[in-house]
Parts: sequence; C-alpha cells; structure tokens
Amino acid sequence: MLSDVLGEKLYLIITTKFNFGFLNELRLRVNKPIVAFVKGQAYFLGNNGLVTSEENAIIATKQMIEDIIFRASEFSVYSINEELKKGFIVLKGGERLGISGTLVCENGQVKTLNNFTSINIRIPHEIKNCSLDAFSFLVDEDGVKNTLIISPPGAGKTTFIRDFVNQLSIRNLSYNVLIIDERGEIAGDNCELSVGKFADVLSFSDKKTGFMQGIRAMNPHIIVTDEIGGEEDVKAVKYAGNCGVKVIATIHAGSLEELKAKDGFTDLKNTFERYVLLSKRNGPGTIEGVYSENFSRLAIWR
Repeated sequence: MLSDVLGEKLYLIITTKFNFGFLNELRLRVNKPIVAFVKGQAYFLGNNGLVTSEENAIIATKQMIEDIIFRASEFSVYSINEELKKGFIVLKGGERLGISGTLVCENGQVKTLNNFTSINIRIPHEIKNCSLDAFSFLVDEDGVKNTLIISPPGAGKTTFIRDFVNQLSIRNLSYNVLIIDERGEIAGDNCELSVGKFADVLSFSDKKTGFMQGIRAMNPHIIVTDEIGGEEDVKAVKYAGNCGVKVIATIHAGSLEELKAKDGFTDLKNTFERYVLLSKRNGPGTIEGVYSENFSRLAIWR
C-alpha cells in the first residue's frame, strides 16, 4: 500500500493537505522539486500541500527515492528484479511506480535497473459512473460493441474501462469478462479495485499470452485490456475477434487523427465498432466524443 511505501511525512501531506482523490501522479527526481499532478495540473509539493513556488517545494533526494523503492520491494530489491527490468513496480493497492535509472544490459538483454534517479507514482482512482454517459452507445440489445478508448497518457482510460466493467455488473449483464491486466492497474495487484461480480482477472501477462490462454481457459464473452501497443498486441486483438470474443481496449492518442496515423492501426480499423475519445480538458476522464466504426460522431460533450 502507498502508506507503507512513501514514508510517514509524504503520505500525510498528500492525504491531509489537499484532496487526495484528485491526485493523479507524484513525481520524484533526484535533487529536483517533487511534482504532484492534481486533476491533470502540475504543482510542486510543499510541507503544507500544493505550492506554485519552487522555493517552497520539497526537494527529492537520492536517499528518499531509494528508500521508497526499497520499501516497495518489501526490503528486498533483488526479489523485484523482474519488475525492475520492465521499469515499474505495482503495489497492492494498484499504484504503479515507474522507475528511471541505469539499465544494465548484457548480450542485448536487460539484466537489471539500478542507480535509481526518478520515480513516477501513478495513483489509480475508482470514479463511479465515469463511463455512464457513453455506456448506452457501447451496449445495446445486440450486446457489447468492440470499443477502443482513446486518450493521451493520464487522461483516464484505465479508470473508464474499470468503471465500464462495473456498470455491466451493476446491471446484472452477466457477460463473462476477462481482464488482461498487464500492469496490474485495472484491478490492482490482488484485485483490490472493484471490477464487479462477473469479471476474471489475468494479471501481469503480456497480451499475446493472456488473450490466447484466457480464451482457452476462461471462455470469455468480453476481453478488457489496457494500452494496445505493438504488432503482437494488434494480433492478440484480432485473434479474439476471430474467436467471437468482444474487446474493450485502450490506446494512447491525443485525437482521432493521431490514432489513424499510428503504426498498426490500419490492421485494427475494421475491428472496432465504437471509439471513445477522452481528454484532460476538464480534468482526466473528460469525454470529448463517441464515434461509430466509420468515425461518425454519435455523441459529443461540451
């Protein structure tokens, strides 16, 4: 849990000096001011909460960063080496610690990460009903539409799909949902975050393995996954479609134009029936529009 990792001082500041429910990220860089992103806006973190002056900010030290990683590893950095090689650690509450430092490589393979210089702590939040305005466009009498959630980093994609799965459960739509939670951010390290009563979770699996194994083992009606990236992810999504499994997924892009220009999207454009565009315009999770398979606008919010 975050309280066990940050240390008493920092934890008390972020939980008592401002609204913790609006905290998206906490960034610590060696010998630089600590930066807090609150409702998508950047502030410095001071002893009395959020500040705009660097002079009043808490400066992150190398010792502070190393202590956080040491506590996150439950006092054995060696035990989390596989996670370090990927560049992040996921805590039991679903918080993800992205870590920068020195990559140690051998024969083209990453062996470890050391000499830690910065941490990006991403804070997941359960925002109830955040997908509700788009829900009726994604689910109808014929079932759930293959849907791609689009936004830049930190604009609420993961929060949206988590709530969408919950909305299915609230309505007793008893689809078997399989969540491929590659980074442990959708459901949490041990499913602490609410994903309803009809969801199964396969954590820390790459999408290729997760889709193939999950479809064979769990017979899902719907697969939900985060951050489609390279060619293997695209193949996994198409594999699900060929098996008759619906897919709800997210992808990084700031606009429909950026989405269409992404490598690999040509292979996906006939897969999805709905597109939901999110932004940070009014804070993370702002729905900018819902679009059909032909990118016709179905709904827009101002």
